[in-house]
Amino acid sequence: MIVTALKEGLEDYARSKSDKIVNTTKVTVIRQGKEQCIEAAFIAPGDLVIVSNASDVPCDLVLLHSSASEGLCFVNTANLDGETNLKTVFVPSNYDYVSLELDKQLGSIVCEQSTPDLYSFNGRLEFDDASSRDAIPLSIENLLLRGVRIKGQGRVIGCAIYTGMSTKLQLNSRYTGNKSASSEQYINKFIIALIVGMVVVVLILYLIERQKARDVYPAVYYLGELPDYNAVWQIFEDFLSFLILFNYMVPISMYMNIELYRVFGALFMKSDLFLYDAETDQPCGVNASNLNEDLGQINILFSDKTGTLTKNQMIFLKCFTAGRNYQLENTRLYCPITEERLELNTMEPEVRDFFEALALCHTVDILEPNVEGTDEKQSEHDSLITSDIISRYQASSPDEKAILEGCARLGLIFKSIDNNTLHLNLLKQGSSDVQEFQYERLQVLEFSSDRKRMSVIMRDENDVLWLYSKGAETSILPRCKKSAQIAQVDEQITEYAKEGLRTLAVARRMLTESEYAAFVSALNNANIQLTNRKELIEQCYETIEVELDLLGATALEDALQDNVDQTLVALQEAGVKIWVLTGDKVETAFNIGMACKHIPPAAEVHFLINLTDPAELSARLKQIENSLNSDGKKLPTALVIDGITVAALLMHMPKEFADLALRCKAVLCCRLSPLQKSEIVMLIKKSGKHITAAIGDGANDVSMIQEAHIGIGIPGREGKQAARSADYAIAKFDMLQRLLLVHGHYNTERLAFLVLFYCYKNIIITGCMALFQVYDLFSATSVYNDLYLWLFDIIYISFSFTYLAMSDKHYSENTLLRFPGLYKGISHNQLTTWKTFIIWILNGALQMLIIFYFAYWVLYDNNVVFKHGQTADFSTFGTMLIMVLVLVGNIKVFLVSHYMSYLNFAFIVLSIIAFMLSTYLYNLGSGNTLYHVYNQFLSSLPMWLYIIITTVACLVPDFLMKAVNDMFLEPALRKNRESQKSNLPKSLAA
Repeated sequence: MIVTALKEGLEDYARSKSDKIVNTTKVTVIRQGKEQCIEAAFIAPGDLVIVSNASDVPCDLVLLHSSASEGLCFVNTANLDGETNLKTVFVPSNYDYVSLELDKQLGSIVCEQSTPDLYSFNGRLEFDDASSRDAIPLSIENLLLRGVRIKGQGRVIGCAIYTGMSTKLQLNSRYTGNKSASSEQYINKFIIALIVGMVVVVLILYLIERQKARDVYPAVYYLGELPDYNAVWQIFEDFLSFLILFNYMVPISMYMNIELYRVFGALFMKSDLFLYDAETDQPCGVNASNLNEDLGQINILFSDKTGTLTKNQMIFLKCFTAGRNYQLENTRLYCPITEERLELNTMEPEVRDFFEALALCHTVDILEPNVEGTDEKQSEHDSLITSDIISRYQASSPDEKAILEGCARLGLIFKSIDNNTLHLNLLKQGSSDVQEFQYERLQVLEFSSDRKRMSVIMRDENDVLWLYSKGAETSILPRCKKSAQIAQVDEQITEYAKEGLRTLAVARRMLTESEYAAFVSALNNANIQLTNRKELIEQCYETIEVELDLLGATALEDALQDNVDQTLVALQEAGVKIWVLTGDKVETAFNIGMACKHIPPAAEVHFLINLTDPAELSARLKQIENSLNSDGKKLPTALVIDGITVAALLMHMPKEFADLALRCKAVLCCRLSPLQKSEIVMLIKKSGKHITAAIGDGANDVSMIQEAHIGIGIPGREGKQAARSADYAIAKFDMLQRLLLVHGHYNTERLAFLVLFYCYKNIIITGCMALFQVYDLFSATSVYNDLYLWLFDIIYISFSFTYLAMSDKHYSENTLLRFPGLYKGISHNQLTTWKTFIIWILNGALQMLIIFYFAYWVLYDNNVVFKHGQTADFSTFGTMLIMVLVLVGNIKVFLVSHYMSYLNFAFIVLSIIAFMLSTYLYNLGSGNTLYHVYNQFLSSLPMWLYIIITTVACLVPDFLMKAVNDMFLEPALRKNRESQKSNLPKSLAA
């Protein structure tokens, strides 16, 4: 128990150090008009907090001041929703922080009680009556949430409103208590079974002892005056004597060996070079070694998407325009048909119009430069290529940023934006000539998941109005003028999609002044409506996004983590069902799911989007269930759900949702808050049928990581919150395959062997004591010398089988990785079923009977077994038993091992030598019952014959079973695995 407490204490101490790093972070606040530096833990509501660029916001703040002239700041919300594209937070309108006196009260903020909703906030900023200023409304656009990171501004100032456990981020976390491994269930069951067996044995022996006391003891005069066996104290003493004698049947000391095995298992994972990332100098981290064996029991894996499955890096790879397919190669466009590499400024007008549309149809902002100047010898274009401008693009959509980066490399640069005036530069390769363009952005027609497109209305330098649109081909193509180009673009987009690329169609149209005026009038009317405002606005958009001229299509790659598709396929082959839980948009998440093979290409996909009515939900679930139950159903089924629908399902029909989702091949949940992620994990976890694991890289994943049976964190680009809160930390997603299939497999097998062998050896040693009671008038006398009982668990056999339990390998690492299906054979604790436990117990009982009665028969007729004619005494009988016990136990370790190293063999030999040496030294002392017993024992031929014959008799069944397994069963299983692997597609069998 002390060993367990020390191990748990060290792990808790490591966690507390991580917490202390966060809580003691220094922050600057303004109190009574003066700046003070305090620890983050002491921020109070009402404090004015100063946050610098590239720093994390320590609590929920209402933004009051930004160094940016527009009164805004950009924030990275990866720790909240997993998205690395920047969001914009604004200073409240009509609020001038700079003109106020800092040593006086600025006013008061009235706001709602903090809620877990990350996307809503209502409040108002009130001023003193003397100021005669109206209250200013506050919304989520004015709120800096804890965990976001400031980007691009020198510093911002905000008023703390929610601190500590009241922040929205904390409300999306939940305390899940201490985690315990599923192995504790079977360990507890086995120990209870042994305790019950011990009590039954003790009770039977005690009742027989009472019968002997009544019938036999009075007739044996030399026992003297007999005690009152019916006295309460005598009954208690007799019964307790048997309990003390047979307490060795319950393997309490096993817990120390288990902790030792877990410590070494954690060391193996930490020192595994295949789990070490040299780029980040990040080894595998183990924060909860008591869960090691559950790495081999996972049935459901919940995974974040952004930063976990993907690298958060969008790349503009290809495009189709003017009837040709092009590939972007650095600063040129490569045409596979003509094998030409062309510069953008030399291409036909249709191509330039296409890229011009891409450079204009977006909502990207540009941060101020961080450096004062650039190298004068370096051309402007070269400077751009080295990320002078590109690195300062800040977009709410990663697609838009990637497209602008691609345009900039080709020489068409989105240079700046000033009061909705966009400045574009067209550069000539190898020349300093720059052609400049200016466009006035009049309107932005926002993207939505229903519209699947966004548009902008621009006025060019010639005072011509243009509407540019880009979006999903299903949304753009039907709105274009009929032409042959539509079929070409549609066909090319299909080819891009087959390559796993994300596609957008691009179009434009010229507007007249009257069309634009009518649109603005209708839009303004829709904006002042109190009901159905969103629907009316979208109807206005519909009226102007028509009769478009199709320009072409783009193809972008959302860079996946290395080997993520092979990892997911291997885990699925291992019987692990994978659920992706993300805060990203449905379209983005679905494309990634297809690209990384989380959703099989041939899967039948069911979408549950924006459904809240219970009747409609029930009907859709029934429809999907009927599809799953249909005869001849062979295609895999995938389920795609958004956050709104998840909230309704968890409220109205959680069990039906869980039952249906568990039958699907893949589940993708989008637009989830961190709390919803943990609620889904808890829903599956509560079923009690599955061992769950959750993996993520951001603070928004902490709640689901802590809720799952096993939490796995990846140190993300925006922080290590997930890794600190997780039970295990790995540097890359593809390391998960080795963590589960190799280390999980080994840990599960090793602990199962450790527990079963411990129960087995305790049955042997206590079984001989129980049999001895038959021949000592049930007097609760131990057949063994005290020395044997003290050292049996410590030296005689413990080292050999404990080391094997820490190092044994049934299969090599390469075999486990090559055949993920082997993972199924250990799931659901199949290695520790009642059947397996009973087999080990019966094996121990059989060997116990052989050991005891062979010794009994040797001494029964003639106990003169020593060379000088001396007779064997009581101590000799116990020594005979323990000698064979030690030999049988250690040799059995050799027989059941799958991976016998020199060190393991040395432990077996040394354990036997340690028994013989300790017994020999002890028997030299004249003050104990073993005095000179072992000397005579070792010089007796009958004793050696007994040892050899009994040891062989005990181990013959084990040897035969191992021979049959190695000669017939294992080769058959190996051949079956090879044939199954050969039937897989080459991409999966690799």
